[in-house]
Amino acid sequence: MAARTRSAVRTGFGGRKTVSVGPRRRSLPVKTPGGILLQRLPLGVWAILAGWGCCSLTADAAGFVPSEQLLPATTRAWASASDAPALRARFDRSALGSLLDDPLMRPFLDSLEEQRSTVAGDRLGFGITPQELSAISGGETAIAAVEQADGMLAGLLLVDTTGHDEKVGATLETVFARLIAKGSRKLAAPEGITAFELPPVKPLEGAAVAAEPGSPRRLVYASVPGAIVVGTTPEAVAALLPTLAAGRPDALGTLEPFKAVMERTTSGVPDEAPRARWFIDPLAYAVAQQKSGPAKKPTKRKPTDYVAMAKRNGFDCIKGAGGVVFFGEGSVDLRHNTHIHAPPTASSPKGTERYLKAARILEFPNASALEPAPWVPGDAASWLGLQWDVPKVFRALEPLVDDIVGEPGVFDDVISSLKEDPDGPQIDVENDFIKHLGGAVMITGDHVLPFGPDCERMLIAIATNDPAAVAATIAKSMATEANTKRIEIGDHIIWETVPDESGAAGRSTRVRAGRDDDDDRPRGQLGDPDSSPFPNAAVAVAHGHILIASHRDLLERVLQGKSPSFAAEPDYTAAVEELRRILPGDVALRTFGRTEQMVQPTYELLRAGKGPENKSLSGRIANALLSARENPGSAPGTKKPKEPRRPRVDGTTLPEFEKIRRYFGTAGMTMQTVPDGWMFVGASLWDRANAAAVAADGAADANGAAVEGAIDAAAE
Repeated sequence: MAARTRSAVRTGFGGRKTVSVGPRRRSLPVKTPGGILLQRLPLGVWAILAGWGCCSLTADAAGFVPSEQLLPATTRAWASASDAPALRARFDRSALGSLLDDPLMRPFLDSLEEQRSTVAGDRLGFGITPQELSAISGGETAIAAVEQADGMLAGLLLVDTTGHDEKVGATLETVFARLIAKGSRKLAAPEGITAFELPPVKPLEGAAVAAEPGSPRRLVYASVPGAIVVGTTPEAVAALLPTLAAGRPDALGTLEPFKAVMERTTSGVPDEAPRARWFIDPLAYAVAQQKSGPAKKPTKRKPTDYVAMAKRNGFDCIKGAGGVVFFGEGSVDLRHNTHIHAPPTASSPKGTERYLKAARILEFPNASALEPAPWVPGDAASWLGLQWDVPKVFRALEPLVDDIVGEPGVFDDVISSLKEDPDGPQIDVENDFIKHLGGAVMITGDHVLPFGPDCERMLIAIATNDPAAVAATIAKSMATEANTKRIEIGDHIIWETVPDESGAAGRSTRVRAGRDDDDDRPRGQLGDPDSSPFPNAAVAVAHGHILIASHRDLLERVLQGKSPSFAAEPDYTAAVEELRRILPGDVALRTFGRTEQMVQPTYELLRAGKGPENKSLSGRIANALLSARENPGSAPGTKKPKEPRRPRVDGTTLPEFEKIRRYFGTAGMTMQTVPDGWMFVGASLWDRANAAAVAADGAADANGAAVEGAIDAAAE
């Protein structure tokens, strides 16, 4: 593994400082990532950013009752910032707020604004910019997706305008003029409501296939003293207006899952902490989203209904999820409490299974000891530990696999073929392998230098109670695999997947039989080497674990055991102490990450204009957001080689990472299995004082270098 010196900026969990750099922050303008990405972020984040954009003083009287009391019980997703000014003020002092305010970021933010049409197409969200919200907001800002009588979703935005009603008329006129200028058509609507039909969404630049047309998109506006309501259907807006003053008896807030989530996640949150809250009924939302989306192109094969599949396999045990996001004080930069509400299945026999069918994979037992193993490298970027009964999970997958394939018994047939097929490995997967696996899973992330598309590393470790038996089974299996190599490192044996002459790794060039060009999944997707998560995987059994690495160099580093222990690092121990204070007791999950190490590889590739080449998990996510899906001439089903994906945004204007490294701290999270689901708490810590000191040192060094240069020039 390439040598790397850890940045001296990190001083522990929250080893950063943040004195405000640059001019006083403005409310989130369109030229910030919050403004530009507003229309592409998840529902909850949209609401939080919208709330941050409101910088007016909180009014003494609200323009409407709390939104959870007036939105109907058919609300499938909701988020709200009830004290937007305080939330915004605290955001200004956060790591992200300080980063966005740094003058070094201005060229990139300006460039991002110029590319906004590429990032967001013609999607206008609710048509109101954060700047405009900041001018008219006087209280709560909330956003919701509500299921209508026809089963489709309607979007709603509520803005408390108390104290700013005199600005509402002019603001809405500006919004209406902008909609018309972009091709929207004004529709007939009841008195007091203004409605528009928006133009069709243009395909993204570089897309090979245009989007299927869907129902016409509409935006509907209504204003009353103290409030603005914006929605995507006239019916949704009209139904909400009479409830603004007193709410409704069948409101979102009356639902048991909502009450359970809010009770758990708001407990212990300081009363003075500005916060944003959110809630979603995931399966109900997914069902309504299916009905609301554009019709898919007919295919020879019926598309898989994954929502119905989830219900058939017991995942409807999840009744809701939500939580609270808020900023802390001191080194606590950001806090979140999240609860997934999944009470035990009523039909499950008492004392046996908590959940039914494939949902049994969601059972995570709490443990008193959940720490990084001694061999986890101390300077790795991230670590995750999870308590999981792997043998139980394996058997719970049976109904899900059969359902995916569409034929009962397939799961057992595959297991039998691995044991009985004369051309196969002839191993009893369940008895020779699975039953020897323990209940602890760990994932370690890191990267090597130089930064490049393949520089990120990942290692998965699964505890085993019989290493010798597992090693023998792996050796027997690997001996039958194509393109694998056996390597001895001291007393350890590594099995590595190596590219064949075509450049593909292992068996990744295979395409699943039975698929054709009319299938709902493109031909070759499974066989694309770039889509394989571990194209250069390496496997070994050591330290009482099965070790599966994305690259052999990380596995060798772990086997050599020369690095300091991750668990002994001061920033990790400080993180654990803070998380135990927040959520005491045994836990089933613990994570820790050094955010600058996690972010820098993707950042450097984006800055070099090579973002679409990134093969890491974080890179794939960034590519999905910031890269065109296909280039012309490389449509699915054609034999023409795909061209490199083109980025949607130009990252070449980003500053050098070293100049903004001080804005990145550390982050951790824990999860505890509770009687009605799972409780998560997390915190990102950032030392503002240390970050300012680092910035001052950097400025002094730059000034010193400039003086020395001037002296040298004068001497010459």
